[in-house]
This record gives sequence, C-alpha cells and structure tokens, in this order.
Amino acid sequence: MPTRGWPLLYLSVIWLLGRIALAGLLPLGAFGVAVVDCAFLLAIAAMVAFEIVAGRNWRNLKVVVPVGLLCAANIIYHAEVISAGEAVIGRRLGLALVLFLITLIGGRIIPSFTRNWLAKQGATRLPVPFGRFDAAVVAIGAVALLMWVARPEMSATGVLLTLSGLTHFARLSRWRAEATWRSPLLLMLHIAYAFLAAGFLMIGAAAIGWIAAAAGMHLLGIGAIGGMTVAMMMRVTLGHTGRALIAGPALTVVFALICGAAIVRAALPDILLAGLDGIAIAALLWTVGFAILAAHLVPWLALPAVARKAASKPGSA
Repeated sequence: MPTRGWPLLYLSVIWLLGRIALAGLLPLGAFGVAVVDCAFLLAIAAMVAFEIVAGRNWRNLKVVVPVGLLCAANIIYHAEVISAGEAVIGRRLGLALVLFLITLIGGRIIPSFTRNWLAKQGATRLPVPFGRFDAAVVAIGAVALLMWVARPEMSATGVLLTLSGLTHFARLSRWRAEATWRSPLLLMLHIAYAFLAAGFLMIGAAAIGWIAAAAGMHLLGIGAIGGMTVAMMMRVTLGHTGRALIAGPALTVVFALICGAAIVRAALPDILLAGLDGIAIAALLWTVGFAILAAHLVPWLALPAVARKAASKPGSA
C-alpha cells in the first residue's frame, strides 16, 4: 500500500530538515548535518523493508538495495567532507547510482510507454523489447560508471564511457522516438535518455583528455537526471490525479527550459546576454522551469483527484 497521511508527512519533514541542515541553517556541526541528511534515505529503506517483511514478499527485497547504496554514497560524501573538506568519490558514486537507475528503469519504462502509445495509434513498427542487447548496454554502462567513480582520469575509463555512450544511443534508436513527436510527454523521456547518452560520451572525452570534465557532468546532472525526473513527475502526477496524460503548453515549456539550462550550462558557459553569463542564464532557466512546474503540480497534488471528484457526483459511475 502507498505511504500516506502522517507517515508521509514525517518523511517529507525528514527530507526537508536534511536540505535545511545542508544549507547551514541549523545549529549543527558537520557530524550532526550528516546524521540529519542521511536520515531520510535510512527512513525510506526501513519503510520499504518493513512493508516487504510484513507482506512476506521476499523477492522485492532487492528494492532496498539501490536505496541502501544511495545512503552509502551519501555517508561517504559526508565522511569525505568532514575529513578532507570536499567530496570526490561520494559525489561521483551518488551520481553514478542515479544514472544507473535511469539506464535500468528508464530502459524498461520508455519502450513500454512508447509501445502502448504507438499501439493505440495503430502503428505497426513498435519499439524493440528488452533483450540481450539491452542487458549488454546496461552491463557496459555499469562497469564504465564504476571505473569513472574510481579512476575518472584513466584513458581506459574514457574509452569505456565513450563505448557506453554509443551503445546507449544505439539502444535509444530502437525505441521509435521519432514517432512520438505528437506526444510531448512521451517524447520528453526519450530526450532525457538522449542527454544520458550524450553525457556519457562527453565525460568519456574528458577522461581521454579531449575536453573539460564539467560539460559532461552538466549534461548528466541537468539534462539526464533533471530532465528524466521532471518528465516522470509530470506523468505520474497527471496519472495519479485522474488527468489525461497530455503535457499541454505549460508543462512542455517547463521541460524545454530544463533542456535549455543543460545545453547552456554545458556548451555556452562563457556566453553573455543582458549582462548574464552562461551560469546565470542556466540557473535562471532551471529556476523558472521548476517554478512553473510547482505552480501546476502543487494544486493538482493538494486537491482531490479529478476521477474521485467525478465519482462523487450523483449519477456518476
């Protein structure tokens, strides 16, 4: 059963306290900040484990693994900050884990959602289902990310990351992205995955020594993670509040702003426009995008679902 009511509120408060603590707004030392910040992932892992044990659904214990690994990466991050003043391994490990989840979960849901939509349109050419090629792409990506976490400066790491980026693009080409242009909400998922593939190529080129490392990091952090998160937030919110899975102009603009932030930050950091440099422009695009997103999603999430309201009317089914 989904978590709701007071337990969900407690989780939200724990998450918010972690953000406030990291912003330096709580009277805590470095260790206290680490404890508060790690509490959310520990609470999530405990909640999931409790549900699995209560339902004796042991095969789903694997769901706890990625949460536990993210928590471990967060602990490493804080340990590095406390001991060395900056986090290197923990930061890359946390980023790598989220990217791996996108390759794993995104690689399942994107072709599945696309297949369902194209089938409704009467299309005969459908995305290629998950197979050995996809498993190989995921495995290559996992090894490449592990090498990047441990030794990002090695030429061998760069070669493997580049190979991974190329195979991710090849994987994406099998999902019929070009046929989804009439469904922006679906096309967003394909674009976010394309940022993932491009980011792999760029951090691979950085490891070889061809370009600076920052560009690829921004494509992955803003474009792939930010874009995929925003696209899924839209889709899940629309679906769970009883609305049609249609992005509409406003939500489409939100995703375009996030993509713009990724491109400007990665490729045009030195641009000057109206007195703003590339970093400020990217930050502005990102902030405006999320402001519009919140303005639309928060009321939908706070109010009763459309389907439930309709069902409560006299004579409704």
